[in-house]
Amino acid sequence: MQTAESGLVNQEEVLKRVKQLEEMFVNDPEIMGITHRFGQDWSGDDSIFIEVVLNRTIPDKAVIVRLSRQIRDALLRVVRSEDLGLYSYLNFSSRPENGR
Repeated sequence: MQTAESGLVNQEEVLKRVKQLEEMFVNDPEIMGITHRFGQDWSGDDSIFIEVVLNRTIPDKAVIVRLSRQIRDALLRVVRSEDLGLYSYLNFSSRPENGR
């Protein structure tokens, strides 16, 4: 069983839940992909960092508002990282100009 840096978090369970989150948004035309990484936050607590990569270089504000609400709600409902001893952080980034 893989664990986060503290040795207290079952990463396999977290990965299963993150996969469910990704599947919920796979058909959203505004999202290029969702990635994640484990690490420690500024205070040293075990955390999961979720990054949503958007298809547009400069997304509309309405798109960001909609997606941030939907993904935040899904993160709380599906991933439930706090139940597994992790803090979760949600970040958005845009596709680079050249698409790479």
